[in-house]
Amino acid sequence: MLKTIIDFGIFEDFTSNQPKPVPIGTEEDIKTWNTFWEFLKSGSDVTITNYKNQENIFLNNLTTGRKGTKCKIEEKFNRPNKFIFPKNQDIKSVFLIDEPTGQGKISYRRKNGYVFGFKEDYTEVWKDLSLLEKPKILPVRKNAKIKLSSWNQLSDYILPFTDMIIVDNYMFDETVWDFNLLRIIEEFAKKTPVKFNLLLLSYFNENTLTKSYVSTLHKKIEAKLIEREIKCNLSIALANYNIKEHDRGIFTNYLRVKSGDSFVYFDKNGKMITKGTEIDFQPLVEVDKINASDAALADIHKLIDKLNSPLLKEKRLAGDLKNRLIE
Repeated sequence: MLKTIIDFGIFEDFTSNQPKPVPIGTEEDIKTWNTFWEFLKSGSDVTITNYKNQENIFLNNLTTGRKGTKCKIEEKFNRPNKFIFPKNQDIKSVFLIDEPTGQGKISYRRKNGYVFGFKEDYTEVWKDLSLLEKPKILPVRKNAKIKLSSWNQLSDYILPFTDMIIVDNYMFDETVWDFNLLRIIEEFAKKTPVKFNLLLLSYFNENTLTKSYVSTLHKKIEAKLIEREIKCNLSIALANYNIKEHDRGIFTNYLRVKSGDSFVYFDKNGKMITKGTEIDFQPLVEVDKINASDAALADIHKLIDKLNSPLLKEKRLAGDLKNRLIE
């Protein structure tokens, strides 16, 4: 569940600008307002900060009749030291802050792997967070007019993040990982200003797995990430047949990406080689998407615990396995 910290001044600005019905108001503005309100009401735990003791009918509505989410009110927002949030900050936090200085706004976004919105742009930030104006499913078919034809297109969907998990049983194919796995990581890394935790979870057959394979694999990928100046804390987990994860997915603080096939989409010439049909972008702003993502991450956590046993970990785990998505 996302945790939204919203300044009372921004909340007042939002509620005072509820659009008029069509034809006076536009369908786009109405959709933006309604979806953001629904998110505050039932898609996120909410903290109202810098509260001024005054009546607001929308605030009364926000704090009552909530659908399994929490809402609290605080008199003051505690600005972090040097605009950097501590390591124990909830990684699914969304900050909508009435920051008075331009430098402060820049500092928040440059020094943290979180989503920030301010009074002048919080509605645009909401559109980005919810993918409101973007197609959430793209075909991965050669004959489709609108499709995913390059990993460059991921840029339209990625927000800052602190932790990332990629699950794919075929991602370590060395003949194409430069054009798929490493390109995916590269596109995500461009969108976050901080060093991030990266966990790669795949499958490897017990009959062909040598004792040194996972550590060698870790060194190879780490070297390639350094070549690309990607700053991350890399961990690798190789499941066995009994406990492998079948679904392909990419998880970050605010987004889950699902694929109908392995993320091995392209060859060295950019030619599509996947047998999949579509790629699905799921922003974590709706309860059903949140629940499904949380369930998948819980299973990944259990899988890592099983691999961390004395009999398996030496051959199947590499790195410190730190990743707050599965803590």
